Amino acid sequence: MNSRMPDPHVQDEAAVLVRRALDQHESTLIAYTASILGGDIERARDVVQDSMLRLYLTEPERVRENLKSWLFTVCRNRAFDILRKEQRLDIGNDEVINAATDQEPDPAQSASVHELYEHIWTCVDRLRPNQREVVRLKFQHDCSYQEIAGITGLSVGNVGFIMHHAIKKLRELMSTDISEEYSPTHS
Repeated sequence: MNSRMPDPHVQDEAAVLVRRALDQHESTLIAYTASILGGDIERARDVVQDSMLRLYLTEPERVRENLKSWLFTVCRNRAFDILRKEQRLDIGNDEVINAATDQEPDPAQSASVHELYEHIWTCVDRLRPNQREVVRLKFQHDCSYQEIAGITGLSVGNVGFIMHHAIKKLRELMSTDISEEYSPTHS
């Protein structure tokens, strides 16, 4: 273990990086982590706080260029560590994320748009776990394929393959649900 004090310049740079991370990513990291932890916001906040401490202790040049990806990866890994300890894996609680990301249109359209949005995320919950995660990172957390690859440890090509099949499956699920809803036997 190195007992030397870190260079004050590096400490200042690390503090600036942590402040930037908090300003730009804290709320999305909490929502993402909570989705992994079954909607537990308090544990998600603890994970994000731990991640910020790890960021502060990491050399800034190692993370500066891919800060968002690094943060999501650290939060993801820590959340999965927690779940492994509990021997359960639950990939999400949409109510938490919907509350954090919901943007209501004008009142006349609000109910139908909200219903469609809920239906889409209900269908996302029916996807395989790796597909759910890739879709959530892309569409709820605005991550690029490169960032998703960095977070999940998959190749960019694999992310694209999973995303393609997830979207295809979502279309099938949505189509099946709509046809069942409007079939003569459905009441």
